[in-house]
Amino acid sequence: MNEEKFVVPTATLTEKPEEYELKVEVPGVGKEDADLHMDGKTLTLKTHAKYQNPAGFREVAKEFERPNYAISADLPEMADPKTITAKLENGILTVVVKKRAESKPTQIPIL
Repeated sequence: MNEEKFVVPTATLTEKPEEYELKVEVPGVGKEDADLHMDGKTLTLKTHAKYQNPAGFREVAKEFERPNYAISADLPEMADPKTITAKLENGILTVVVKKRAESKPTQIPIL
């Protein structure tokens, strides 16, 4: 039985006035190795390590192995899943989700 093993990466969810920002550490992962999707209000990231020795090299000993990462987060009710953007740079995946317009504080003028 070949069961995939996943490691839960380090992550931080920050609330800002206009949006939520999720930062996930995924060192060694390229865009083509990552799968980010939304199901209901749950945002899920899974990565699949694809390391190959350079041409002409063969593995003699192995102490380093890139892990497969997996993490899920339930977005707050105020998050608008239609506005999700994601950027992977220097081993950090940054996911930004805007807040719904109706959830933002509104100044009410007094007449």
